[in-house]
Amino acid sequence: MRKTKIAISKPFEGAPRINLCSCYGASPNKPIILKIPVTGQRPIKYTVENLPEGLSLKNGIISGKVKKEATYNIKLIAENELGRDKKELSLEIKKDAVLLSPLLGFTTWNAFAFAVTQQDVEKTAEYMTELGISEYGYNYINIDSGWQGEYGGKFDAIMPNDKFPDMKGLCNRLHSMGFKCGIYSTPMLHAFGCSMNHVPLPPGCTQGEPDERFADERSGIGVIRKEKNNALQWAEWGFDYLKYDWRPSDPYNAELMRKELVATDRDFGFCVTVKARPEYHTYWEKHCNSYRCNVDSTGNWKNLMEVYYTYFDFIDYINKGHYFDLDMLETGYCELFYSLNYVKESDHGLTEDEQIVAFTMRAFLNSPIQLSCQLDKITEFELSLYCNEEILDINQDSGFFTAKPHIMIEREDKIIHVFKKKLAGGDFAIAAFNLGNKADNITVYLDESCAVRDVWARKDLPTTDALKLTLHPHTVQVYRLSNSKAR
Repeated sequence: MRKTKIAISKPFEGAPRINLCSCYGASPNKPIILKIPVTGQRPIKYTVENLPEGLSLKNGIISGKVKKEATYNIKLIAENELGRDKKELSLEIKKDAVLLSPLLGFTTWNAFAFAVTQQDVEKTAEYMTELGISEYGYNYINIDSGWQGEYGGKFDAIMPNDKFPDMKGLCNRLHSMGFKCGIYSTPMLHAFGCSMNHVPLPPGCTQGEPDERFADERSGIGVIRKEKNNALQWAEWGFDYLKYDWRPSDPYNAELMRKELVATDRDFGFCVTVKARPEYHTYWEKHCNSYRCNVDSTGNWKNLMEVYYTYFDFIDYINKGHYFDLDMLETGYCELFYSLNYVKESDHGLTEDEQIVAFTMRAFLNSPIQLSCQLDKITEFELSLYCNEEILDINQDSGFFTAKPHIMIEREDKIIHVFKKKLAGGDFAIAAFNLGNKADNITVYLDESCAVRDVWARKDLPTTDALKLTLHPHTVQVYRLSNSKAR
């Protein structure tokens, strides 16, 4: 039985609410696709004031290009018959200024693994729209490994296999719905995503003999460089994001690809994975929108803890536009877990409380949040887990402050971790995790008396100067706090 109370999400009911970070970035003269995510009863009327030259608004989507490098202050307005909401948006136009806040979206791997098809991706976009998930700010749909065919085409780049008959059409369709599109590759000769016994192996962004300077992983990294070829091809198709995956990750190979992405006529979010080691943090924290140094999520508690503890190696390096990635979510129906027997379908892997812990870790610790489950099987609980605007506000907060340990207790099987995060406007948030196997009581003292909001329950609590909490095993409680000065 679930211990944590969470509010039921109803994306298409009530007055409008704009769910968007108040800071958005793009490069000069590169396409912008910005859906204004709004929950509330339909129909919604969208208005934008002070839109810079080159941009237009249609069906709640801002698109176009801005020539001049500057910061533009615009106002977003959403109205329905029940009310009106408005939001000030700082539009930062400067070179390579994408993904200033952590990515919110969907990735295909846990949901579909290597069997992913173009139809799977298109149906996912439809479900995210019809279910209202996109109205909470989830605006990326990223294809993981499984799309690759052989080299060829106009740019002598990796062509899609027959499961993806029309990459350009796919990108155009997703863009028309307000989504950005992501793709996957590697500098290795052969990509992750299938057995080395699979023939033919999916190719990466190098060819030829292995370069002896790099690890012999998946046949190594080739001496013939194809970064430019592939970046040009992805840009022509219309992609907006690259997950670049190899082990061990290194700044040399990352920079060869990054500079080619920046040289195209599109903005690309850039994620380096899977072993972006902390000794190279000065590169990751400056040049990568996100970076991973952990095992893949596999839908069980031991694995979740292994992923979580990697955060502490990077806590001092997280900053605006550059985030440590706790990997895609392991919640919901993940076909990969069942096909590889990571979990039994009868037990659904993590409990509901543990799924709340998993989601909170991503949201509170400034990680990208990528759903990766089959949305045609979504439950009311899962929709409410993904679509709590108040926890997402903390993840997307425009203060871009890092969550720092506040109370850390570890002895025997007692593991209590409490994080504190400063928020824009003067509020702050507390996340109290019980990662151990026994219930415990703790008191979190505040600097002064504060108004308290239970974020997961979306419920106001009495004003207090101390949070007295009963924490059940494998649960988390999240509170947003404001004092009289901040209010």
